[in-house]
Parts: sequence; C-alpha cells; structure tokens
Amino acid sequence: MIPRERFRKAINHQEPDRVPIDIGSDLHNGIHEIAYRNLLKYLGEQDSITIYDFMQHLALVKESVLQRLNTDTRYLFAAPAESYKRVVEPDSSWADEWGVIRKNVGLYDESVKAPLANCTSESIRNYKLPDPKDKGRFIGLREKAKKMYEETDYALIGGNAASLFFLTSEIVGYQEYMEKILLETKMLEELIDKVLEYQIGFFDSYLDEIGDYIEMVWMGDDWGTQIAPLMSPSLFRDVYIPRYKQFTGFIKKKCDVKIALHACGAVSWALEDFAKAGIDIVHPMQGDAAGMGDPFLLKKEFGKDLAFYSNLRNQSVIPYGTAEEVRNEVKLKIEALAPGGGYIMSGGHNFQADVPPQNILAMADATLEFGRYPINVL
Repeated sequence: MIPRERFRKAINHQEPDRVPIDIGSDLHNGIHEIAYRNLLKYLGEQDSITIYDFMQHLALVKESVLQRLNTDTRYLFAAPAESYKRVVEPDSSWADEWGVIRKNVGLYDESVKAPLANCTSESIRNYKLPDPKDKGRFIGLREKAKKMYEETDYALIGGNAASLFFLTSEIVGYQEYMEKILLETKMLEELIDKVLEYQIGFFDSYLDEIGDYIEMVWMGDDWGTQIAPLMSPSLFRDVYIPRYKQFTGFIKKKCDVKIALHACGAVSWALEDFAKAGIDIVHPMQGDAAGMGDPFLLKKEFGKDLAFYSNLRNQSVIPYGTAEEVRNEVKLKIEALAPGGGYIMSGGHNFQADVPPQNILAMADATLEFGRYPINVL
C-alpha cells in the first residue's frame, strides 16, 4: 500500500498492509534538536538545524531521514499572522502571537509571563486575540498541499498544536488558571469561549485551503498528570466537553477528516468522554502514566471507538532502555493495539534530547518487523 492508503485504513479501524509510522514531522511526533543532531551523526548525514517549534526546540527533519524512518506522514502547517514578528530579546525572552512571554530555560523555551495574569472579567473582555483569518497564515498553503498530494503518496495531516485548555491556561498563567477554573469558573468560561471562537475561525479558513487534501487534523490539550486527572472529571465534563463537541462538529461539517487529540498523562478516565466529544484518535496514550500501562485492556475497552497513537513508555524505555528493550516494547504494543486496525506507531510524543539514535531507529525498524498484517508477533 502507499502510505496515504495505509494511514487512512488504520484510522478507519481497518487493517492495512502494516502499522503506519509517524515520526519526525509535527508538533507531537517530532525530534528535539539535540536528539536530531545525534541521529544525523549516527546515520552519517549532514543537515543544517532549522527549528520549527521554538518552545519545544523541534528540528525540521530532512527528507532522507524521514524516509529512513519509514515515516508515512507529512504535515501542512499554517504560518504565523503576517503582522506577527518573533523578536528575541538579549535575555532570550520573546512574545508569541498571544502575548505569552517565553524564555529559554535550557532544553526548552518556557512561559515566564502571562498577558492575563490577575485577570478579571473586564480584562478578559478587553483581551485582543490574534486574527485567526489573517491572510498571511495561508499564503501558498493550498498550492503546497496540492503539490504534495499529487506528487507524493504520503498521508497529509494538518491541525493546531493547542486547543482550548492549553491556550487559555498559558494566557492566564497555569497556577492562577487552575485556581480560577474551580473558584471563578464562569469568568474563565468567557476566555475559553473567545479561544473557541478563534479556533473555529482559524479552521474555517485553514480547511478551505487544505481540507480536501488531508486525512486528519490535530487538536492538543493535556488532561492528565502522571497519576491522575488534571482537574475534577465533573468540571472537565461540564466546561470543556460541550465546547469540544462544538469544535469537532464544526470541523467534521467542514470536511471529511478524522480528529486526533494530543493529551498527555493519565487519561484513561477521559477516553470515553473524548469519543463522545467527537474525537476519533488519541495520542500519545502515555505508557508510563497511571492507568495507561495495559494496552490489551485499553484496546478491549476503547478500541471500537478510538484509534490510538503510540502507547510506548516514552519516559523510561524509549530514552533509557536498550535498543532491544525498545524493540520488545514496540512488539508488545503492536500485538495489543494493532489487530483490527486503529493503531499508528510514534515515539509517544516528541523524541526528547536524551533519546539515543539507536532507540529511534529501533522503534522504526521494529514496527516494520512486527507490524505486518495479519498481526502475529508471539
């Protein structure tokens, strides 16, 4: 099968020729610049390092490396607004489009100042969001999508890195947000609705450009800590699920695509909610988080309603295991999650700086070895 057909079958719960692979080309399955340098050196490849995600320090991966990793996907990102220019100050700080100030803290650039800190209903009402339909975001995007669709056979994917919770918490500041979502819920719902309006406006224009060329779009909000929900499940269901339904409903009415949600942490408690909210695919199914470690149970309980990305133990085996241990981890997850389709292999979020190149290659190569259908890896 060509990659596009392989990926399409998998996300539609059908068995392709092998498990699709998504490594190295987006905001959730990328490679940190240090890990990429190490991979290039190991492969004997040369490449100038171009960072495309300044917060996570993800490197643009050259085509020959993507092909070595057997990556079935390629991504179509919108550009920043034409009016936005990233300016890095002498102390390494810079403001994003939303007015969040970020600063380098070593491996990443983290938020250090929120534009709506100490927010009130008035400051939320007066807060000016970026223009979701700024024409600069979409210049040349449709032409690029058409060319990629017609001249390659990869599965093309779009989307946004962050959706409702992450963006609003960054705008307010995480600690203040988590206090106020509990104590002053209605006030923060005003901001969530403004961001939802932005997202719908953005996807309205974005999907006009590329909706007929892509297989899937990303949304992104983390909903778990390492051991538990980030907030009361009842609060999550009351505040966010109705707005997710509105968001996903708009996208699916706009075009025929599947919707994937990136949600780190212990999220087994929310998987049924995700499905009811119109989410089709969940990533990264973080294998080291509480409740996420039994892939057979996850497949049995949720596999009819959701497709899964990864579930690899990306906090233990992937960075600190041997290549053979990575191989066995891939084998286990394929055995549990791949039968019947509905499974895509990735690193379980971006490959971080401490992931050895041998383990990145072991993950890709083991998927080819064990991911052929019919699945029989015992």
